Amino acid sequence: MKKFISYVVVFILGVLVSAWVIYLFYGTPSCFTAQSGGPVSQSGISIVNAPNNPIRAAAKEVSKYVVNIDTIGQASPASPFDFFFGRPEPRKGQGSGVIFTPDGYIVTNNHVVQNASQISVTVNGGKRYNAKLIGRDPKTDLAVVKIDAKNLPYGKFADSNTAEVGDWVIAVGSPLGFEWTVTVGVVSALGRSLGGMVSERLIQTDASINPGNSGGALADLDGNVVGINNMIASTSGGSVGIGFAIPSNVVRKVAEKLKKEGKISHAWMGIRYVPLNVLRESPGAKGVPIIGGDGVVILGQGNLPGVAVGSPADRAGLRAGDVIRKINGKPISPDIKASKDKVILSEEIDKLKPGDRVTLEVLQAETGKIKNITVTLSEMPQELNEPQAQPRRSPEGFQFGP
Repeated sequence: MKKFISYVVVFILGVLVSAWVIYLFYGTPSCFTAQSGGPVSQSGISIVNAPNNPIRAAAKEVSKYVVNIDTIGQASPASPFDFFFGRPEPRKGQGSGVIFTPDGYIVTNNHVVQNASQISVTVNGGKRYNAKLIGRDPKTDLAVVKIDAKNLPYGKFADSNTAEVGDWVIAVGSPLGFEWTVTVGVVSALGRSLGGMVSERLIQTDASINPGNSGGALADLDGNVVGINNMIASTSGGSVGIGFAIPSNVVRKVAEKLKKEGKISHAWMGIRYVPLNVLRESPGAKGVPIIGGDGVVILGQGNLPGVAVGSPADRAGLRAGDVIRKINGKPISPDIKASKDKVILSEEIDKLKPGDRVTLEVLQAETGKIKNITVTLSEMPQELNEPQAQPRRSPEGFQFGP
């Protein structure tokens, strides 16, 4: 009997000790029921402390001027097999766009609308419009469409030359058909060149971008457009945190010209080059003496020559290995960005038109002497103005989209 009583006492003591421990660490039993915890906590990250959350404010602002774009492709040519199998349905596509004027002009990617027979635009709020193609520029992968509307919210373009690696950005668009999706990231790198996919050097971001984001905004936390999202690098076709956007300074210039003229004729010199500092900092340049100073060096890329045969540069006497120091008296930056007193060669050429003449100060590889060379620019050949028609892959096997 005494043994039984001792067991009971030990059991009761155990229960009391367990209850005390549970109360001490977890509180009263009511804490185990489903309860409202209030708003999602935003503590711990200073930039998103309530009530002044800049990401929330930027997302709200940018979503006002980003649109969803639906396209229907060109009908397939008639075929004798149509009688047996039926005629294939025109391909449907989807992308995004950015309103840049209050009267309905929208900039998007060329590859979103280039083969479309019908284009429709849905603005924030759900209203749907038929859109007219105003013009497109395959070289920069940009296009402008127009809807019949007024007093629309529109995006303002930030100065993309002021962007720095580490800047916070948001991507807004319609990935996989989910309209006005917002993702957050940073500028991962600047001046990315993707081997002819798009002529411009792109902004890289880790903000998630997927098929359908093409043509949408990459924006800063003030809600201004930093770039237009246009592709990803991926081994699976989905986002792996490597996305690219066309810089806003390029977008603003091309969009305005397409709006006014409906097309763009690009001046062409016919060279491929690398800024000297980029070459000096490349892994393959370690231990290799590289000439000092400012400018760019003419170099081939893969099977592509540094100077195109028969091009204006070829006719003027430029050769691979030549270093271009100045254009029309302006020093050329050895970096991917312009500085206060140094210009970007491609940007200077883009300011000109076919038939214009430029004077280059060139350090010739063959003679080692400085020489002034005059080049008369021509219009870029059509096959070079369609870089998106090239296979969308890199040497490492990455797939580019969306």
